[in-house]
Amino acid sequence: MTGKGKIYSYTIVRKAAHPAFMADTPYAYAIIELEEALRMASNIVDCNPEELSIGMDVEVTFEDINEEITLPKFKLVE
Repeated sequence: MTGKGKIYSYTIVRKAAHPAFMADTPYAYAIIELEEALRMASNIVDCNPEELSIGMDVEVTFEDINEEITLPKFKLVE
């Protein structure tokens, strides 16, 4: 897989569902349509959520949570 796609849909999370996520709000949670015509849910990072729009190009980036867990997240293509 290329790890590239477009924002299919998204929402801006303004209220953390758990205290562990308080520092991350607001953040963008999106459905990404990958180039391979698959869709997946993930966060969009390193951007101002207010400036997002459907159809924007994104690419995968990986966030190491700990030594055993790495999560795929997406960032805007510049």
